[in-house]
Amino acid sequence: METLYDELRIEIFKFVNTPISLALTNRKWYSISQDPHVRAEWLIYKYGRAHALFHAVRLGNSFITNDVIQALFARDAVISRYFLQRLLMHFGPYDEKLIDLKIEHNVNQIDLERIRAFQKKLRSPWASNLPLPIFTKLITEGYNILNDHYLLVKGNDMELFHFLSAGPLVINYAPQKLAQNLDKIKDLILNKKFIPFPPRPKPTYEDSIEYIQLMQARAHEDYPPKDGFENSRQLNVIARAILIHPDLVIYWKKIGYYEICSDVNELVMQGALLILFPPTPPIDWERPDAKIVVKRLEQLINLGFKLTPIVMEEALHLFQHRLHEIGDILIESFEIIHKKSKAAIARTCLIQAIKPERNHRNTDLLEFLNDRIDQPEKALKNALDYYNVGFKYDASSIKRIKMRSLSVHSNFYYWVLKKFGPDSEITQRCFEDIIESRIWIDLKSQETLESDSTENLTTCAFNAICSIYLEFCNERIPFKANYLPYLQQAKDEEILKPFFEISLPTSFGLQLRNKLPYNINYEYNRPEVNSNQNNKKKVNEKKNKRKISEIHPDKIIEWVKLFENFYSDQILVNNSNVSEIFKNNFEEFWERVTSSQNFEIDDRISPKRFKQ
Repeated sequence: METLYDELRIEIFKFVNTPISLALTNRKWYSISQDPHVRAEWLIYKYGRAHALFHAVRLGNSFITNDVIQALFARDAVISRYFLQRLLMHFGPYDEKLIDLKIEHNVNQIDLERIRAFQKKLRSPWASNLPLPIFTKLITEGYNILNDHYLLVKGNDMELFHFLSAGPLVINYAPQKLAQNLDKIKDLILNKKFIPFPPRPKPTYEDSIEYIQLMQARAHEDYPPKDGFENSRQLNVIARAILIHPDLVIYWKKIGYYEICSDVNELVMQGALLILFPPTPPIDWERPDAKIVVKRLEQLINLGFKLTPIVMEEALHLFQHRLHEIGDILIESFEIIHKKSKAAIARTCLIQAIKPERNHRNTDLLEFLNDRIDQPEKALKNALDYYNVGFKYDASSIKRIKMRSLSVHSNFYYWVLKKFGPDSEITQRCFEDIIESRIWIDLKSQETLESDSTENLTTCAFNAICSIYLEFCNERIPFKANYLPYLQQAKDEEILKPFFEISLPTSFGLQLRNKLPYNINYEYNRPEVNSNQNNKKKVNEKKNKRKISEIHPDKIIEWVKLFENFYSDQILVNNSNVSEIFKNNFEEFWERVTSSQNFEIDDRISPKRFKQ
């Protein structure tokens, strides 16, 4: 029975993303995690036979052992000549002084400081600190398995593949040259087991200086990259060769490299479309119709590539300046392949189109997708749900959050505001995201006056949050009752003024003492947003409805009850979570309310209601 339990544990272990967390739960799991056969099984299941050795080395000395290597080879893990070449390139400690000198002579001082800061956080480079017995074991096994005692380990099969696949030639002349070298390429793949290293996982986008440093360091990295992963330049070489001779995929799959399609999927599919729709079309170019596009994409799909939502949106984004010319051809092609309606394709692409890294300086793609969706606001709501746009934290926990930036780009929020107006449900969802980020900035600035607690937030992100908050306020976005726990913590008048000077007086039917718009003293750049007449009409209708409902008696009663509870629960007990600035603004506003000559208010509020 115990043996059965162990077999079940081994099977479960294989499916765990991070085994260390499971290994720490009890001795049984720890014992299983130390088994070299279990480790080998986990590597092959998670990364495939082609990349198992790369990741075994990447996971370091606490993971890789001679027994693990032997167990991997027993399960037909692939070792290539290129793997041995890269192993020799990386093995041993790096001369950090030389790396610094190289960087210093290729980038400016600001970038240099950022890259150095990032390098300090970088772990030991791939394979650099392998124990000598492990290194020797891998080299020896490589020679034995490849059965070549004159193995050219001092070469670089990635560079060799680049030249054999006609990489230096323009795409029009490359097919003939590749065909001449096809036998050599087949030998490189089938006999030397040439497999590129896996692509580097994409980091989660965030508006932090750390993220910028990471991207800058990668942009200036030498080849081979210190972390071992293949960079996009090398993977483009592979993708280009596949587009010229798609049967290369079949050769790679013969040697067990089944991940070839997933490793270069986006590069290949995007490259196919770029060939069909060249950025600078030649004089004799004829625009292909949907049938031709479908035929080409299906050829690649039959090999194992996929027309994913990311691929579709990337294609539309790539051609956003030509959507009027080829946008509908692409959408129709995707429609035929997926057997879905154009509206369904557009909804799918919309989710990818608003991902945080998109800056939306140009809103052509948003407009294009919006025009092809039958219920755009519903589709946008689903897209906002996907990125968890809105309040993410409660008012008490927001102080403890290390980073709270906008869930998607501020230019998208601006587009929503202009396109659907301040009273739309999706606009108000966007404002929730904005207000929480703006409150977070204020709370972090309160923590210490000596240093900037938002120092990890980029200047661009800081300006974006502060400016978009005021832009929404300038459009008289209504503040809701559930904003109060957040607003009461604010000390910045810039946050509180729109609430006490515009939103509340409007709800209570009081005359506005301050004229809009508020000045925006932050650097920002917003896109032009085209609003057609029908859209303007809908926005105006919503505004007119709000004017009628803003002074509705029930709404006044709702605010009065809220403030009554707030006064007794927060002000009277001198709650430290309520800032003095908020208290002062609150008391000043309530004095206005109680002294007002507005009969709608007088009938419901006693001037002494909040007096002790």
